[in-house]
Order: sequence, then structure tokens, then C-alpha cells
Amino acid sequence: MGHLAKLGVVALAALVVGDVVLVGLALRHVRGDPAPMTDVVAAPGPTSEPSTTPTDDPSETPTPTPESTPESTPEPTRNPAADAPRMLIDIGTGQAVARAATGACGKGGAKVELSLDGGRTFRPSSVPAAAVVLRVASVDADNAWLVATGADCRAVTTFRTTNGGGTWERTEGSDGSWHRLAEAGTRIHAPAGPADIPCADGQDVTGFSTLSADEAYTLCGDGAVQRTVDGGQEWTAQGRLAGADDLDFVDATTGLAVVTGARSCAGVAVMATGDGAETWESRACVETEVDGLPDVSADGERAYLGVGDAVFYSDDSGATWEPRTAP
Repeated sequence: MGHLAKLGVVALAALVVGDVVLVGLALRHVRGDPAPMTDVVAAPGPTSEPSTTPTDDPSETPTPTPESTPESTPEPTRNPAADAPRMLIDIGTGQAVARAATGACGKGGAKVELSLDGGRTFRPSSVPAAAVVLRVASVDADNAWLVATGADCRAVTTFRTTNGGGTWERTEGSDGSWHRLAEAGTRIHAPAGPADIPCADGQDVTGFSTLSADEAYTLCGDGAVQRTVDGGQEWTAQGRLAGADDLDFVDATTGLAVVTGARSCAGVAVMATGDGAETWESRACVETEVDGLPDVSADGERAYLGVGDAVFYSDDSGATWEPRTAP
């Protein structure tokens, strides 16, 4: 074999070895990545009817410290405005679920609905004076409550039902509850009154979760999570989840958050924390083409996710989701 031929053989062997090494590195990288998120395709579900059911009672609050977003956090491409209309959802005991279209100041348009079959169907509940809903909560099959205003977003009223939405009693004011304010901003309403959230650069509050009258978590527009344990007087930075639209905690350390616009998920990415929002990991990807800001509500291992008129349910702490109601 000539000298040039030998050089050709050596070069070819080197290329083969290089390819083997690159393939090995790639495979090792894949094995070391977080487990792939569970995809849930929104299949047509039963016809939905509107419903109205509140869960939380006016009592809730937690404490945070900022950190960098973990590698498992989806990279968002957008973060919707805090005051954009959305469909709020809240989990009650048993099969009770409440949801409400928030409406908008100057336009109204709120809609309250209750479900007694785990979100498979919803029936409308008439609350004529509730033109803009600031919070909806489901307690059980009979009891629910909501905080709302008229279309002018001035006077706040609390409405309660004890007969499954058949009738509602009203109380002027917030009745000592946590709730959003009518206009987006850096404040939410705490049991003792408006509370200022230390969101950086005046970022709006995009979501909140309450555990008691004293303990609550809030989510800023840049993904920073804040916690209070004294009813909103002082807040501590807990961590950060870029692009998050909403979050809900089941106790002081365990919670879920939802992210839209992530390149890794064509729908809503569900994230989970077990350390009070200091770190987050991918839990699932709920595939849906429905437009709207997502809203999540959890209670132990059970959780509901609302996106527009679509409702999804999980009974394993957000690892897998099944469509309950589709538009």
C-alpha cells in the first residue's frame, strides 16, 4: 500500500473514532436531562355549562428569596399582561369546582359557573352585580364565594352561596379576603387591606396563592415569587420562574405553576416546587391550542388547570392531566 493510501486509511479511522465519541456524548447528555414532560392532548370533552364555586375562605399567606431559574424551567417567549381577562378556576372538596371569566373594567363581561362533576360540565350561576370578578372560590357542593365589582371597578362586593349557586348573598367590601385588585399593578388586597408587593421595576402582580389569612405567595411579571407570613405587611423573595402566568401552593413548600410560550411545550408547561419556590422542575406539558391565560388550582395531589373554556384535571400532583371540558 502506498504512502498516500496509508494516510487516507488513518484519516478515515480518525473520523470514525470521532463520530463514536460524539454519539456517546450526545447519548449521555440525553440520559442526564430531566425526564420528558408528559404530553396531554386536549381531546373534545363533554359540553360545558357555566358554574360558580369558591374554595378558599378569606385566610391565607407565605415568604420568598430570589434565585436563578433552574435548567428544567421552560424558556418563555412571552408573559401576558397581569390585567388581561382570564378564566379563574378553583378546586373544592369532592367533585366541586368553580370558575369565572374575570371580565374587564369599563366593559364587565364576568361569568360565574359551578361544577359538581369534577369539571366535566359547568352550569351558569347568575350574579348580576358581579361585572368584574377579582376572585372565585369553591368550598363544596353547596358553598362558594367570590369577590367582584361593577363594570366601573369601584365598589367591591363579596358574594356567597350556600345552595350551590341557586342564590347569592352580598356583603359590601372584601369581607377580609385576599383577592386581586381591579387594575393591574404591584398590589393585591390582603385581609387587612391593600398590600404592596416588592416586584422589581414596578412589575405587575400576575398571580397569587393563599394558605391562610397570614400566609400567601405572589407572582411578579418577571417570574419572581414573593412570600408573606404576616398578612402582607412584609414580603420575602423566594425564587424565580421566568414566564410563569399563575401558581398555587398546597402547603408552605409544595406548589404548582403554569407557563405559556415555552419553546419546549406547545401549550401550558406545568412546573412544580417542593422548597417554597426556590427551585422549580418540569412536571408536564399540557398540549392545547386554546387561547387564554392559564389558571391553576391544587389541593393535595388533585389539581385543575383552566385555559379559556378548556379544563384539565390531575390526580397525581400535576404529573399527568386529562381533559375534562373542551370548548
